[in-house]
Amino acid sequence: MVVNTWLKFPFPADYADPVLLDPETFTDDLVESGLREAIAGMPNEPDGSLAALRFADLLRRSADRLCHRSAEAARQHGASWREIGAAVGGITPQGAEHRFSPAAKERRSKASKVVWAGKERRAVPR
Repeated sequence: MVVNTWLKFPFPADYADPVLLDPETFTDDLVESGLREAIAGMPNEPDGSLAALRFADLLRRSADRLCHRSAEAARQHGASWREIGAAVGGITPQGAEHRFSPAAKERRSKASKVVWAGKERRAVPR
């Protein structure tokens, strides 16, 4: 059984209080520590690069899930789409709703089905 030790972040002695760290510095340190663990023992290329890519993909998917859960919680607590957009790097309120709203995703899905169904009907020779 393989255990991913990089999931447990040991705080180095120079971090007196991890809560007081700059969030970007803390995140960078955490990612670098995880990356070192992910590629440890990879003797050759492309194995090391592929392990790093798998680690990066895992981080991306985890971060995306966290963003969606956090945006949903923020909406439930009264945050506007403008506030949510500002929190994720300054995207527009429409962009935030497009990215995080399950209802918007449902509308897009239904609308795209109608558009594609119309194109398929027009493409059929008569």
